[in-house]
Amino acid sequence: MRNNIKNTFEAVEKLIGNIYKEWGSFHEHIREQLPPEYYSEIESLNSQFQVAVSEFIKELSEPVLTLATTGTTSSGKSTLVNFLCGAEIVPVAVQEMSAGVVIVEYSETKYLKIDQTPGAIWECGEWNNLTDEDIYDRLDQVMKSYLQANRDGKTSVACPQTTIYYPFRLVADPNLLDLPEKTTVRIMDLPGLAHVGDEGNGSVIRKCKEALCIVTYNSAETDRQKVSNLLQEVVDQVKELGGSPARMLFVLNRIDEFRKDQNWPDSERDFFKRTVHDIKQKLTKELEEYQEDISALQVIKMSALPALLSIKMKSNNQQESNQASRKIDSMFNFLIPEDIIEDLPRKVERWEHHERHRVAQTVWEASYAEEFHKYLKEHIDQHFPQLVIPQIVDRFKAKAGNAVVEWAMQTTNAFINSSEENYQKESEKISQIRQEISQFISQKAQELRDPFEQIENALKGLMEESNQIPSLEQELPDPRARADQIIARIIGELRGSYQERADSLVPLYGWRKAMTEGVEEILEPVIESLDNGKLCLDSKTLQAANPTMLNLLEATIKNLIELGYSPEVAENGKEIEARTDQEKRNLSNLNENLNQLADILKLLINEAVKKILEREMRRVRDALETLLNAYLSILEEGMSTIAPNIGISFSRLQLVKIDIELEPSFEFKAGFPIMKGTWLEDVEVPKYKRDLWTLWIWKRLVYYIETKERSSDNAQLPKTEDILKGWLLQKNQAEVEIYSQVAHWFISQINSFITGVESYQKEIVDRYQERLDKAHDQAKLSHQQDLSIWNPLQMEAKELEDNIKKAGKVLR
Repeated sequence: MRNNIKNTFEAVEKLIGNIYKEWGSFHEHIREQLPPEYYSEIESLNSQFQVAVSEFIKELSEPVLTLATTGTTSSGKSTLVNFLCGAEIVPVAVQEMSAGVVIVEYSETKYLKIDQTPGAIWECGEWNNLTDEDIYDRLDQVMKSYLQANRDGKTSVACPQTTIYYPFRLVADPNLLDLPEKTTVRIMDLPGLAHVGDEGNGSVIRKCKEALCIVTYNSAETDRQKVSNLLQEVVDQVKELGGSPARMLFVLNRIDEFRKDQNWPDSERDFFKRTVHDIKQKLTKELEEYQEDISALQVIKMSALPALLSIKMKSNNQQESNQASRKIDSMFNFLIPEDIIEDLPRKVERWEHHERHRVAQTVWEASYAEEFHKYLKEHIDQHFPQLVIPQIVDRFKAKAGNAVVEWAMQTTNAFINSSEENYQKESEKISQIRQEISQFISQKAQELRDPFEQIENALKGLMEESNQIPSLEQELPDPRARADQIIARIIGELRGSYQERADSLVPLYGWRKAMTEGVEEILEPVIESLDNGKLCLDSKTLQAANPTMLNLLEATIKNLIELGYSPEVAENGKEIEARTDQEKRNLSNLNENLNQLADILKLLINEAVKKILEREMRRVRDALETLLNAYLSILEEGMSTIAPNIGISFSRLQLVKIDIELEPSFEFKAGFPIMKGTWLEDVEVPKYKRDLWTLWIWKRLVYYIETKERSSDNAQLPKTEDILKGWLLQKNQAEVEIYSQVAHWFISQINSFITGVESYQKEIVDRYQERLDKAHDQAKLSHQQDLSIWNPLQMEAKELEDNIKKAGKVLR
């Protein structure tokens, strides 16, 4: 039976209610036994606990559900948003329109807010009481203004950020979702891949790890190469969103295209089966850490536009109903059975109410809208609590839960051991605990550091080797390949120690593949263009590049071809002896353009690699977070065994903090040396000559051939094979440098984590020593503590600790 989302939230609320009651009872009982000197401390802690519980209940009863929509090119992503809203308020177009983030938050009243972003060339502000058309038109103008600025190379103009407050259908219809009453629901329409690098967009997208995601795929595309690109787009979108694909619902949109086929059930079924297989296979290949989640992915069929129109057909607004009816009649009449079409009047304006509803229901069913809502609800019921509740519990533990457990365990244990004899033994025991914990942390820390230190040391040696650049005739060493082998071996050993989490550690070394592919997607089309003598710059990475730089790249390649770098030269190279001034100028221009080509490639690749690394490092961050959380559990368990009665519990929010920012640095050179040379030229030299037969009187003009030495500019034009060979060598050296940066970053993050753990546990033990000292001082005044009172209190404290730990494991 499917889990009811309300029941899940209510069960967690009941659990925290029990903890609240346990603390209330413990607080009442222990306060009766405590001397007045303790009242201030316990009441301060009680106030802290009360606030934390209130915030916990508030967050639990007023959760935020975010549905983030993203998708492949022309997949109807924004149309799906409009379908969820039940109105056309987000602009759609044949070309990519989504540039900035558009958030649609449920509200009883309509309200539009366009943020003032850097360089905005559109109207920003807030507007009330707008019609759907007003909202659409304002957003349409904003998007078009930004896209035009982007095409014009105005890089200072940031992507627009917009929030629409709207009474959308997904929440307004009580039959669609079953959420806690005060849930805030947001639909977040994310930008296309070309615009995810914008800082404003990036900051929003980074928060999507706590969102449920709908990924749309363009089912209407049939070109094999474009289909391949779409599959890669799916992977890239999943990586941009971060986290597990399990929280993502995949929608094969525009599936109505198959209804045009005579045997559409067969063709649709074959397409669906093949595409689901291809998506899962592609994701599994590039996201190995989520193999189990990917195998269970939910992929569904959908046609968002006819589904939206079927809703609008039922509108009480006659004009809106007529417009929707006309669009269905002209664009999607193939979804309506012939027997229904035959019964309809020719003009849609004459369709009766019952006829509109009949057509709308037929189109609704043919567009799989009902199945979409069924699967969406199941998806939310299954994953929404998992995304929200563990974070709420972690915040509660960090604010008060851990502090309450620590105080309860330490205070009761301190009073139990407050007699003179027990105090001395317990003080010695604390010294022993400190020593054992220190040794335990050192041992585990070295286990954690060791593989990454091995990687760093190995890479230092590789970097020294890679700095010895061989000539092009020599066999090129590939330091990157050796780095791969070293890292895979060492991380493999680490995975062996954490077999149950082995897959999650794959990104620690798997990020390089995406980076290499991105670089090659820039270099190879450039070489192909030179080889063919025409532009072939249609790779995914190049098309997502800065438009100004891409235009400059195209112009430079054209210049090279016009200056004589023909396909024949690209294949074989060419020895040039430039004799005339024009030939020398052409040779110099050729050299300058090759060098300019290398400079452009450097900028393009650094920009592309930075974007790729930002995306891939999110996976690395997740993997390292998994590793550190695993170690934190081991450390917590081990220290609790060493010191079971002092309430050692770590805050993941405070200790597992990971930051990363890498700066790739690729340098490329492609020119050739121009050497000064000489050549001999036969020149006709005029001279006057007197002939004997004229008695040496008359002179006549004659020409003699003289050989003169001339200067030339000589060069060997490199063939593209040699240019690419040099570029790949330079690329490999840069990649090893990035490897080294990542290895150093691993160690710095681990050191920071270990330092935090050491400091955190030391403070816990220090507080216990202080509480033991204080209890001992009280025992001197009141002589003997009644163990028949304090032992049961310690049992209460222990039960409280167990239940808070149990809460921390909910839905993990």
